[in-house]
Amino acid sequence: MTPPPPGTLQAPIDAVAAAQLPPGELPNPEYERLYHAYRDAYGSIDRLRRALDPPSRTLAGTDAWLGPEARAWGGRLEDNRRMLHQAADRILTDLHAALVATPRTIRRV
Repeated sequence: MTPPPPGTLQAPIDAVAAAQLPPGELPNPEYERLYHAYRDAYGSIDRLRRALDPPSRTLAGTDAWLGPEARAWGGRLEDNRRMLHQAADRILTDLHAALVATPRTIRRV
């Protein structure tokens, strides 16, 4: 399951909203860092997922390389594409989990 888009999550607290926080509360810079990392990863993760698509299309779309070596190489390519998709999903899932576990505010010390 793909985590939700960043726009559905609470954005970091900006300067205007920070002025409205209760005394002793501050915006959490870690939340802001994670939010921006998640937003950036979410926006570019499809490019990562598709990184191995061109060589796969080339291999499947040509008769230039046939035989057992070609099939073995194509099998490894497909395995790597699958692992890349899983890694991309894991990146988003892990960033999302860290973000939702991080409070938006911290107590002033």
